[in-house]
Amino acid sequence: MHEALLSLHNLVRWLVLAFGLWALFRPGVRPGLLFAHTLTLQVVLGVGLAFVSPLFQGALANLEGVMQTPGEARYFVAEHWVGGLVALGLAHAGLSQARKGKPRARLLFALALALVLLSIPWFRPLLRF
Repeated sequence: MHEALLSLHNLVRWLVLAFGLWALFRPGVRPGLLFAHTLTLQVVLGVGLAFVSPLFQGALANLEGVMQTPGEARYFVAEHWVGGLVALGLAHAGLSQARKGKPRARLLFALALALVLLSIPWFRPLLRF
């Protein structure tokens, strides 16, 4: 279950990035909708992954020790999911602005995409099967 969710989470990342770029360069309702909803799927997969991940569960068992030392466990417990949730809020705010035809949708999509890029664990394999 863990490996399947991890692989799916990894593949959806590329869809989020593609739709995020599309929403950035063509900030309309359809690109924004695909970006926001694919990012929603990514966050839901990530939450499910947190429940079955031995890394995440082990880190939660020793949270104080994990937070004192920088590393992979701290990254996933403290930074990765927070960036994803904030990016999700920005993407949905951008979608709302795109639906109203307001130009600030591009800025919100850009901020969401930048946060997604910062939240991706680039030290992990880029494709996982």
